[in-house]
Amino acid sequence: MPLDIATAAAVLRERGHTVSLWDRRVEVAPPDGPAVDGLILVTAIADRAQCYPLDIGPIREAARSAKELHPGAWIVACGPHATQLPEATLRELAVDHVSRGEVDAAAVFAAEVLLERGNSPIPAVLDRSASSSGFDLGELPVPAFDLLPLQHYKAEVFDGTRLHRGPSGMIFAARGCTYGCTFCHLPFGTRMRTRPVSRVLAEVDALTDLGVKSAFFLDYVFGINPRFYGEVCAGLRHRDLTWTGQTRTEIVLKTDVREWADAGCRGMWLGAESPAVAVTGVNKRVTQDDVSEALAKLEAAGIQPFAFIIIGLPGDPACLTGSIVDWVAELPAKFGINQLFLRPGTTLYDELAPRYLDGRMPTTWDEVKQVTDTYRRDYPVDLDDLEKRLLALPNNLGNGWTTHE
Repeated sequence: MPLDIATAAAVLRERGHTVSLWDRRVEVAPPDGPAVDGLILVTAIADRAQCYPLDIGPIREAARSAKELHPGAWIVACGPHATQLPEATLRELAVDHVSRGEVDAAAVFAAEVLLERGNSPIPAVLDRSASSSGFDLGELPVPAFDLLPLQHYKAEVFDGTRLHRGPSGMIFAARGCTYGCTFCHLPFGTRMRTRPVSRVLAEVDALTDLGVKSAFFLDYVFGINPRFYGEVCAGLRHRDLTWTGQTRTEIVLKTDVREWADAGCRGMWLGAESPAVAVTGVNKRVTQDDVSEALAKLEAAGIQPFAFIIIGLPGDPACLTGSIVDWVAELPAKFGINQLFLRPGTTLYDELAPRYLDGRMPTTWDEVKQVTDTYRRDYPVDLDDLEKRLLALPNNLGNGWTTHE
């Protein structure tokens, strides 16, 4: 679910603007309606912002289609691409403007600047951080869920204890992550910003009123603030919602996760990454034993453990020897897998990118992609082969899915 886009739409509507949404991933035709003044193109939704795509070909095609549909409208791009390489994004997408910052705030800022400009010239790169205009998380309205085709958004959900893939909403109670893994892009920064619990629960009620019975908490570190999340869970206990979230191993180890289960939690994702992640120099000091203990603790509370796995971390001995496959096979968890990508906006990218581009930093998205392609090609083992072995494991989340509407 494009939650940040629905939030921007709600803010703009609240301020008197008429808004429609088109999610090209799930809807072939654009929404009907009158001619528009402008279009906002979001290059990666909040759920993808940590691991946004480096291939901007599909985004370029979306921009081209938007121009053909609305030839007289301005078009502005928001998202991690606009934030990290604004000039390259402006040029390569051939849009009129890019707007930097968190997607929902950047979208609203850009729309209002462009709608109210009159005859004043507007810079091609807009940056709301230079303006006093911004979001107070305590005053954000309920996202415009009514503008979204809710039936199309699916995730891991539960029918009793049975896991399947079905319709799922999304909730964002707190933004930010105080941890500093060097491979992770943090679009909301390292400072935790919580929303009022009453407004979080109002969003839950809005989803359930629309028939949504399961949701994913997008918070990057669910439970990191015990008092805040304790109040959220207390409110959820009285609502007809089952949910999944994501958090850190360290948080699980110091939390009574039965509180989560009592509040409707049926699944929780952990960044397990690799049994040797602590020795790869990416500032994640979680041991193999820590991960095993956290997964067992979740399972004992009746919460299905899920594990994020990354292959290709620098010098990872578990990848170099192939032992990561045996380790993952023994995990008491379903897992999802990603190969490491070097993304602008991460410390690891800053450290390694020049090494794979003749000593200089990329200035185009093609060069950014070239950096990761070269990194993978130079990796001492075949990462594609390693990925195939992992994907074949029975506890891979993609194996054995059933889909229910």
